[in-house]
Amino acid sequence: MRNFIKGRLLGRLCEDCEENVSQVKVRLYLPEKRTNVEGALAASEKETFRLLTPQEVKEKEGRLVGEGMTEDSGEFLIELKRDYADSALEFDFECGTVPKGALPPKKFPIRQFHVTTFYPKWDAEGQATADTRIGQYSYTIPNRWWCEIKGRYFDVWTICGKLVDCKTGKPLIGINVIAMDADFVTDDELGRGLTDNNGHFIIYYDSLKFKKTFLSPAFNIETDITFPFASGPDVYFQLEYNGQRFALETAANRRNNVGYCLCVKLCSDKLIPVDPPIPPSFTHFGLIQHIPIQAGITDGKASGFAFFSSVNMVGSISKKINGNPMQYLFEYQEVATPATALNPAGWHPVVPNMIAKTNIGYLWTPSGDPANPFDQEPYYINGTGTEKTVTFNGNWIEVPQESNFAPHTDAQILYLDTETLTGVTNIDMAMPTSGIGNSTVSAARPHTLNRYFAIRMRQREGNNSATELVAGTSKAISIYNVIYNNVNKHGSWAPATVNGQRIALSLDIQEIISGMSGCSKITTALHIKYGARNENLGSVGLSIIGPHKPGQSFDFNPIALMAAPETFGTTELVFTPPTQTVNDLLPCAYTIKATATANLTNGEGGVGTYEDLVSFCKVD
Repeated sequence: MRNFIKGRLLGRLCEDCEENVSQVKVRLYLPEKRTNVEGALAASEKETFRLLTPQEVKEKEGRLVGEGMTEDSGEFLIELKRDYADSALEFDFECGTVPKGALPPKKFPIRQFHVTTFYPKWDAEGQATADTRIGQYSYTIPNRWWCEIKGRYFDVWTICGKLVDCKTGKPLIGINVIAMDADFVTDDELGRGLTDNNGHFIIYYDSLKFKKTFLSPAFNIETDITFPFASGPDVYFQLEYNGQRFALETAANRRNNVGYCLCVKLCSDKLIPVDPPIPPSFTHFGLIQHIPIQAGITDGKASGFAFFSSVNMVGSISKKINGNPMQYLFEYQEVATPATALNPAGWHPVVPNMIAKTNIGYLWTPSGDPANPFDQEPYYINGTGTEKTVTFNGNWIEVPQESNFAPHTDAQILYLDTETLTGVTNIDMAMPTSGIGNSTVSAARPHTLNRYFAIRMRQREGNNSATELVAGTSKAISIYNVIYNNVNKHGSWAPATVNGQRIALSLDIQEIISGMSGCSKITTALHIKYGARNENLGSVGLSIIGPHKPGQSFDFNPIALMAAPETFGTTELVFTPPTQTVNDLLPCAYTIKATATANLTNGEGGVGTYEDLVSFCKVD
């Protein structure tokens, strides 16, 4: 008969908070012969639960009848030795680690604990067979022992709690609860835990989190607000939702010198955003590309790209500076070249009509919905209708002061409309298709260059000019806001013009231009005329779509860019093998496509790829 013991090992942290004791070794022993088994079975946990010495573990080796590791669920299945006869069993477990969340690994001595003595409950329904029986035994380690084991022997401190809505009592789901340690020098974050569908959370931390000082790591000690220094942290709580932190409590509400396990029930009924420890400043261009305002700019460009259209000024603001409401503005200065030195007296304010609609933060309110506990209402510069909109003090932007307003951190703080700053240059590209493939620069279509602007942010305490200071100055950036209108498309095949183009791109087939009504047949030659214009051209290419004979291929040679502002010319279809010509094309329809890109960015992306196409028929 094969005998198995099946069970589960749990550790209790609080009255309503337990965790699986995973990856520990459960050991089962026969009682020592002189042991009063009945007395051991009746003994309380207080009398039986203890840490064994290495000598005691060694002395028990001869009585070991089975051992096995617990799974992540805390469950175990242990086969007993063949010579086991029905008798009581001693239950021990050995561990070198304990559940600790994401704490970094540490090396601790392996320790073995004696738990109790028990008789298995044999043959649970449906589990016994003719030659196998399974005994059941599960155990939950009491919190007075489990917290002591985790904290004293493995330096794992634990907070277990529940977060609910103060008014309704409903659990708040999907919120990070952050445990803070109130210190004399600076408050430390101990750890954080995410609330589940019942509002429960668990936080693991170690003593290093609350022993840091301004002399760390050379000198660590708990820097308690009260003296003399106590051994445990002084805990209060904050919340975080969708990246925003809120003050659920303050250091004044701290729980002094907490032990290895802290059990709490928290409730939230209002939201007071916590200003992050990031000073107000302008640091980047663009939310997606996140281009540093100094290190990200070389020769006026961001990785070779000039700027166009509206650009996000990215940085951080706060509600107050030195306890007074914050105000800020942006300024610009145009320079002749990116290397031109800035003039201290050459700055001009970015006025309200140069600012596109800008979200600078949110008002946060409880929603009453446990699954989506907080609502957020955006606050705008130049909002419309009933939207929350900031006020201006001249050209200074006044940061909203509502208690539940959270200003942006490392996010959009001003959306600069560079087209209002520089104006938009419109160039009329109207010309006969015979002009395609030639230069378009003329008195009517002049060469329009990039312009260069440095941008900076200033901040101050409300209405106090004596407190004004610069909070971020960019290198000069290239700006190019040119729109091409009446741009030829589809050559002589299906002629049309388009407006509002960031790149003027056109192509035509020389043989069609020479024919009648744009429908001439292609027989012996194929010459493509092309032209692409933008001060910041990135690439120009030609391709052909159509059938080919076995072993035949055809394409166009790569197009080399000319000096700004345009690339143009005429090229011919190239065949492989090179002895073939247009005469060798299959009689069918073909399409020529031109593509062009420009090295322009608004900090989020570019202008995309522009295209033009012309189709033709090859006949025998």
